This record gives sequence, C-alpha cells and structure tokens, in this order.
Amino acid sequence: MANDHSTGSACPAKTLSYPELSAPCLAAFYVIGEPDRPPYGRTVSETARRLASNVRLLRTVRGWSQETLALNAGLDRTFVGAVERAERNITLATAEKLATAFGLTVADLLAVQTSEALVRALQTDHDS
Repeated sequence: MANDHSTGSACPAKTLSYPELSAPCLAAFYVIGEPDRPPYGRTVSETARRLASNVRLLRTVRGWSQETLALNAGLDRTFVGAVERAERNITLATAEKLATAFGLTVADLLAVQTSEALVRALQTDHDS
C-alpha cells in the first residue's frame, strides 16, 4: 500500500540490483541518446569549392603550411583546414582575413582562375 511519502507499490523506492532492472519499473527509465547527426555528403556551393581550391593553391604556391596561413590571417589552423576542404561556410570578415594574408582582395580570392593565373599573380606580387 502506498502512502504520501512513497513511490507506490508498483515501483518501490529502493536500490535495484541488475536482475531487478528487468522488472516493471524499467518502463520508468528513459534512454537519452545523442541527437541525429546531419547527413554526410551535403551539397557544397561552387563558390565555396572555388574558395577552398584557391586558398589551398595560394598557400601551397607560397610554401606556407596551414599553420603559417592561420597565424598570418589570425585564424585557427583547424579552421583553415576545414575551409580548404570546403567544410565551412565562412563569413565575409574571414574571407577578408584570408585575402589580406595573401595580399589580395576578396574578389581575387573568389575569382574563377586557373592555377597558372594564380601562380603568375603571385610571382608579380613577389617581384614588386
């Protein structure tokens, strides 16, 4: 019989041993799992891919590591890697930081260019 201070007769207030967990009291327990993760293979815009490609190309042509670029741009190294893999949608402020680190404008960083054009632009930048 349940009184005002007990949990009732169906699920007595006591420490349950492992075999007792299969008792009717088990329905009172809830299992909380992790939330569903976003689906892999999300679509990436062509602009994000172009930015990622240009950042990686500019960095490697200059002989910089991701860490060097991150230090020059004031960003975290892991963030730079995620940008180069087109895993991050960056803000305009971040695009400006990356462009400034390379001595370019944001428009140059986003422009559709061949690797040869980027290399020539960097060579003329170093010559002056």
